[in-house]
Amino acid sequence: MELLKRTIKKSSPGLYEDVKKEVLFFQKKYSGARDKVLQDGIFRIIENMEEIDLLLFPVKDDNLCGFICEYKGELFIYINTYLTLAKQIFSAAHEIYHFINNGQKELLQSKIIEETEEEKLEIEESKANLFAALLLVPEDSLKTELDLLNVKTAGDLNTLKLIKLMDTFAVPYKTIVLRLFEIELLNERETKKWLSIPDRDKNEGILYQIKKHKIGERWQKRTCEVKYSNLKALIYDNDELELLPEKRIKKDLAFIEQDDEYE
Repeated sequence: MELLKRTIKKSSPGLYEDVKKEVLFFQKKYSGARDKVLQDGIFRIIENMEEIDLLLFPVKDDNLCGFICEYKGELFIYINTYLTLAKQIFSAAHEIYHFINNGQKELLQSKIIEETEEEKLEIEESKANLFAALLLVPEDSLKTELDLLNVKTAGDLNTLKLIKLMDTFAVPYKTIVLRLFEIELLNERETKKWLSIPDRDKNEGILYQIKKHKIGERWQKRTCEVKYSNLKALIYDNDELELLPEKRIKKDLAFIEQDDEYE
């Protein structure tokens, strides 16, 4: 299973511990009272970070999750809200890793990437995925939930309990399974078995069970939310302070409100 082979816990335990420390540092600096289970509170954390702004907009492409971009000297984290909310949450945490570790160096560039650089990028992507998983599914909280579900060994797991964990932490199915591998509840064989179950088919597997039991359905919805950081508030401020001509104010608000209808 290629996904399991790429996990840092399996390939580099020392690096796993390093990323774990980064998560603890980030939680202490930014999470405040939300350091246990963040769910969609991850977006509020980004909004409270002074160094970067948050852009939300739907693009009908399941392979486009998010990225960091720069415009006129300002940095933005963009998240594709066409994705399910669970994937948006994971993408936001993933991009936070890139921002706090690399900043400007992670911006999209048009240069040709050489083979050695591709390998470095793969490692960074794996580290960003691990950071997101550790941040959104903290080990202590995960173990507490497992106790509540009476899961002591891999044999106690079933699909219903897995979707309850997905609902608690608001993350994709594979993220939960890999976290159970990382805390050593599941071995490689068991992890491969759970990862082989389809998770996006409405007629079978995980998504079918979510709809059947009506657990965590909201995390599976495509929100298609539109948000241009604090742009709308700034437009209203400019109107109140008469910093821009009234015609320009109306034009800007019409643009924002047109996108609001997309929701």
